[in-house]
Amino acid sequence: MTVDANEVEVVYTTNDIYEAEIIRNQLHDVGIKCELDGASQGGFTEIVETKLLVRAGDVDRARQLIERRTTDQIEMPCDEANNR
Repeated sequence: MTVDANEVEVVYTTNDIYEAEIIRNQLHDVGIKCELDGASQGGFTEIVETKLLVRAGDVDRARQLIERRTTDQIEMPCDEANNR
């Protein structure tokens, strides 16, 4: 079965609309078109899931960038790592 490169797929889901916006902008910065599904949640932030959607042809690259971003965020600062 062949996947149409223009179909959209979910690459990330979050309850934090601000995080979703940041990731969307980062993907746009590297040339990956990304849209948010669930972004118009009104005052229900952190309740309603927001999904980041990209074209099927960009899924692998988008997931790699998101993975790198989330891994970089949880790494310990150098001075804390050196004190262990």
